[in-house]
Amino acid sequence: MHYLQFDYREKSLDMVINGLKEAVDKLHDFNKKNPWYDGLFLLEDSEHIFGLAFVAFQNYINASIKDLTEQGGKELQLRYYRHGEILSPFSYTRIELIICLANYIKHKEDDSGEFHRHTKNVLEHFNLNTDKQCDITESAVFRGLDLLDENWDLNAIKNAVLAWRRSAASQILGGYATQRETGNEL
Repeated sequence: MHYLQFDYREKSLDMVINGLKEAVDKLHDFNKKNPWYDGLFLLEDSEHIFGLAFVAFQNYINASIKDLTEQGGKELQLRYYRHGEILSPFSYTRIELIICLANYIKHKEDDSGEFHRHTKNVLEHFNLNTDKQCDITESAVFRGLDLLDENWDLNAIKNAVLAWRRSAASQILGGYATQRETGNEL
């Protein structure tokens, strides 16, 4: 095993996602026990919890790219966001959607009128709302969850992110091995 292949970030991602999943589960339990706490309250309260999960995934993805390439940077990030499964019938990957959903939740409350161009383009490509003042039922967070996992299961999404990292590691580290074999070190 190449030393860069070891994923020392997986455990902390697992702890964060399990904590956020537990928070959502508590909101669901509260919803079941309190008739006044309807689905709209549940959506309002859970949007930022799910958003925090997307930010955690984004941080893990970006840190993984830096760990694996020993460089990082926007150019490498954009290249490796494209690595992996394209969500059909769209032309962007699961990882690109996760990154843009993280950006959506981070900048939804900003005073500026629009999201960053790339974030807006990707969200619009997935037919997700980019209006910062949209109704909670139209939030890109929930529509994005629908695309990533129909049950909104954060552990299933986490497992897809972890699979992406393993696949990216094979591609990146396989490239290092090929370059060493040919004498063209990075």
